[in-house]
Amino acid sequence: MMAVTKIIKIKASVESCIDYATNSLKTNNGELVKCIGCELGSAKYSFLTALSNNDYHKSHKDSELVKAYHIIQSFSNDDKITPKEANAIGLEMMERMFGGKYIFICATHTDKGHIHNHIIVSSVESARTGKMINDDLSLLHKLRRTSDQLCREHGLNVIEKPKGRGKSYKEWFEDTNNPKGSKKQQLRDLIDSQIKLSSDFDDFLNHMMEAGAKIETRTSHKYGQVTKYKLPEASENDHWNRGYRLGSGYSNQMITKRIERRIKFEADREALKKERAEANKARRDSMSKAEKAIDRTQLKISSIVDTSKMEITSENYKKIMWYNKQNAMLAERIKGEIKKKYGVSYTEIKSKISKFTAENKRIAQEIRDYKEPIQELRKLIENCQIYIDTFKINERYEASKDPERYYENHDIALNAFAAAEDYLSRKGFDTSFLRDKEKSEKFMTSLRNRLEAAEDTVLTAEEEINKNEKAIAELRKAQKNLDKFHKKNRDEI
Repeated sequence: MMAVTKIIKIKASVESCIDYATNSLKTNNGELVKCIGCELGSAKYSFLTALSNNDYHKSHKDSELVKAYHIIQSFSNDDKITPKEANAIGLEMMERMFGGKYIFICATHTDKGHIHNHIIVSSVESARTGKMINDDLSLLHKLRRTSDQLCREHGLNVIEKPKGRGKSYKEWFEDTNNPKGSKKQQLRDLIDSQIKLSSDFDDFLNHMMEAGAKIETRTSHKYGQVTKYKLPEASENDHWNRGYRLGSGYSNQMITKRIERRIKFEADREALKKERAEANKARRDSMSKAEKAIDRTQLKISSIVDTSKMEITSENYKKIMWYNKQNAMLAERIKGEIKKKYGVSYTEIKSKISKFTAENKRIAQEIRDYKEPIQELRKLIENCQIYIDTFKINERYEASKDPERYYENHDIALNAFAAAEDYLSRKGFDTSFLRDKEKSEKFMTSLRNRLEAAEDTVLTAEEEINKNEKAIAELRKAQKNLDKFHKKNRDEI
């Protein structure tokens, strides 16, 4: 088993999910619970109030709403990871995913056979803008990519290039340790190779049998005609593999479609090739000698073609000469472009890449220096707003003739007030001015302006990093092409 992530939409009770995730018996008495953007005591209130600022949530039934997301990140027993390290990875994953804009709780559980994180994240931005998390398939893909990247950075196991149906541990182990892959993978490879040779499904079966594969066909009420396969070297006792069990592209219907698509693609490619050849001939026939001479000087390739390994014969001599001229023209163009855009020559590319890399490291450190103050500012804004929203509820509670009953009806708000008051007290805040509407509004506006300015600074820095990364990629590509042109076996920069 490797690090695995999954995401669950919470449409019912966010509070019960928070209670489950933060259970002290599962989290080493709460030591493995971290709240970002809120305090644990006010988390339920923060989740509820974030929803109230979203127009979609206001206009739809409560049962239709995605109130939060429950992310589960599990780690392999083979990984040497402590609960605190797992919790830190969960926190970093959410930071990279959302940049602190959505409140969440990360709780690491140690009660099962493997360490795993339960992360509850609000579906609505914590700054009370009403902006929701973009909920589509890309959210899960981004989550998995981010988790995998972090696991690689920490030397943990990840699933490389997952596709199709999930693998059993046995199949994964065989794929990892057998150069040919598991038996299922060998069957997929064999089927893939025979699809390329076949004109239809019956022809495909004939090719499979010619290759030595064992085949049986049955009819299923659920799947219709089903074909089962065994490898050529399989024994009578070896397991049959149904096509649809090999993955989404291996059922009878999908193999038929793949053959049809391949045949159509090849026919379209040949037709396009013929059309281009005819158009090129017509264009050349219509040219004067002067125009043909000019045309021979036009650049028609986009990357350097390595002609050093081409065998020179009477048939391809002219073709190789043409490629060499094209390579020289492209090399000159590349040199001119990097000189104009970056002010460097071919020999200075490596140094320029190093400068961009160093600059990105410096900017990244500046961003990290901003992250903690921004997070603290967000938490301060959240707790001040909770205090403003709930202090009157607390006053009525203190003046109530039946405080127990009042508490039962307002427990979430009262717990949030207590947590916010405690947080502000620990920060040395005099909360009296927050009870004055005019003063509190002015103060909150100033805090939000400070937050917006800090976030804009980080955003500008991140854009600068992206710009530099594009420049580095462009320079690497130029370096690779020019190295090939000059036939230098230089290590990749």
